[in-house]
Amino acid sequence: MVKAAAGDGTGGPEQQREQGERASAIARRLDRLMAREAARSGGRPPAYRELADRINRLAGRDVISRDTVRNLHLGLNQQGKACNPTVDTLDWLGRGFGIGAGASYFLDDAKAAVVDEQLDQLERAAELRQALGNDGVVNLVTRASALSDGSLRVLLSLADNLRKLEQDAAGTDAAGTGAPGTGAAGQWPGPTAGR
Repeated sequence: MVKAAAGDGTGGPEQQREQGERASAIARRLDRLMAREAARSGGRPPAYRELADRINRLAGRDVISRDTVRNLHLGLNQQGKACNPTVDTLDWLGRGFGIGAGASYFLDDAKAAVVDEQLDQLERAAELRQALGNDGVVNLVTRASALSDGSLRVLLSLADNLRKLEQDAAGTDAAGTGAPGTGAAGQWPGPTAGR
């Protein structure tokens, strides 16, 4: 029999407080995983049923329900008390997101920090691969590689400023307050003008 990850919930106030803190940590980590997946897939986080179906397919049997995923995400069970998942449930939940650490990602702060850093590195690598698919970016990187550290800092600052100008212009145009191709009050929107 698999033991509960956070006790049986029948202990005193201190045990209930610890269980509530653990349930909150699990909920935050699950929320972070869902947000990462939403960012990768165009903005929509996976539905609880989708996650449960994915995990059950991975397991080859029913190991988690949509309601269990929802309760873990909310940090509460059906009675409104802190959820108390088994280690096995958390292990499958982690695997459903491709995390080999499984349950330890949800239960161990140090392990979660290591996994989160690895996920951040994977996202940066994916962004770099995508950027390198753009000939203009490759051209810029090639030219910038010969610059001094000071010049690279100036180039990065310039890129940040240009990106902000384009974002501001896109936000203004989306709100319908500026003429097409202009920023607020007809300001120059950035390097896309005149294309």
